[in-house]
Amino acid sequence: MSQKLEFIPQHETFVAECRGIDWSKPITKEIKDEVQKGIDKYGVLIFRDTGLDDKRHIAFAALFGELDDMSPHVKVGRKLRLPDVEMFDVSNIDPDDNLITTSDPARIAMMKGNALWHSDLAFNSRRSGYSILRGHQLPPKGTGGETEFLDARQAYDDLSDEMKKRLDGLVGNNSMWHNRKLAAPDYYKELEPLDYPMSKHKLVTNHPATGRKMLFTTSYVHHIDGMSFEESQALVQPLLEHAGQPKYVCRVEWLNDGDMIMWDNTAVMHRAIYEGSYFGKYRRDMRRTTSFDMGPEAYGLNDPNKIVRQGLNPVQTDKIAEPDTRAPDTQAPAIKV
Repeated sequence: MSQKLEFIPQHETFVAECRGIDWSKPITKEIKDEVQKGIDKYGVLIFRDTGLDDKRHIAFAALFGELDDMSPHVKVGRKLRLPDVEMFDVSNIDPDDNLITTSDPARIAMMKGNALWHSDLAFNSRRSGYSILRGHQLPPKGTGGETEFLDARQAYDDLSDEMKKRLDGLVGNNSMWHNRKLAAPDYYKELEPLDYPMSKHKLVTNHPATGRKMLFTTSYVHHIDGMSFEESQALVQPLLEHAGQPKYVCRVEWLNDGDMIMWDNTAVMHRAIYEGSYFGKYRRDMRRTTSFDMGPEAYGLNDPNKIVRQGLNPVQTDKIAEPDTRAPDTQAPAIKV
């Protein structure tokens, strides 16, 4: 007898808790297809008490597309805490298994960027599809560490016709270092994002499965082709404020070790919440798989034969000269969304 899944909505327009999977058994095609329908509809799925280990987590994720991995980081000598390169370590634990505290300003500065609205790895030339994050070891309840999501499809739908027309065809240049500098300007004050490669993706993209449009104006967008930095930010920041309104946002609590959340980076944005007393006191061991976008806009306006992978230490990263697409400085207009 096939399992029948139940999807319990957590918000008016997106996010659902998925119930009914027996995680002790292999995932059948029928179950995989039901999960696919659920993620296409809701953009975010919550799975409670999965009991998965890393290998089974990776196997589940591989059902939904080609997996990205950490091998480029290994090649430049970065030490990883987790043995499987398909598993991204997004914990408050360093590679030597020590708790990260405020006494480590470099790691704190890197982590702060995760608290800004983003889609995972949008700064790379091939953008991400699904992220699947599992709480391997959670801090005590009531100490914080929630994750927030926003419905980037509904946020686009609610824009004025004038703004939709203005955004049509605009191309953002995405930089991880821009995001990090926004989040920790003092630490990164000497860093110039233009010194490092950026990836080009349209500010409005189409959801591969449903065709719905989404705002892809994440905190990684440094500038827009044909615009100055100042003019670009005068457009991007109000759009992020629009999308971040409470009516588009759902905060998800992590309840038990083994809880897992799957989200579609071509439909939603998310951010980490560092509020609470857990940070610097309790382990929050979070492990994520990330698949590539398998749709027609996966590479944006980037050359598929010239792969750009950001996220390495800028001291280690080779600087690649690229054409400066910025226009001369102009007075940034007021933006109405």
